[in-house]
Amino acid sequence: MNSNSDKEYIDAKVEGYDARLAALSSTIDTRFGAVDARFAATDAKLEAIIAMMVEMRAALEAKIESAFERATSQMVKWMVGVLAAGITIVVTVMTFVLNNAIPKAQPPAPLVAPAAAVPALIIQVTPQGVSVLPATPVPAAPPPKP
Repeated sequence: MNSNSDKEYIDAKVEGYDARLAALSSTIDTRFGAVDARFAATDAKLEAIIAMMVEMRAALEAKIESAFERATSQMVKWMVGVLAAGITIVVTVMTFVLNNAIPKAQPPAPLVAPAAAVPALIIQVTPQGVSVLPATPVPAAPPPKP
């Protein structure tokens, strides 16, 4: 073989490979075009999902914010109520302790002696139909001797 015929042989083989590579390249470009179209559709779907998730997050944040405000106001109400109840209990207990723990002072003694106790007056009614005899007089005591 001579170098010219080898060159022509190699050139002929390379041209065959070039034609195959061009056909393969166009096939690959066509398939990648289809894949790119699928990715574009998938990207559009993902963008829609992301937009929906952003909206849901904003709505969730608004709900959490309102729930947090409500919980804060309820907590403040309970704290004020417990504080008022605690103060009331402390004042009540202290009042009770101060009124009952310290003995009360005795009233001062009167300047005038109290009168002798008067015996109770007893009234006795006789039963009906019963006669009561008068009591016999007691003899008078003899006068004392000088």
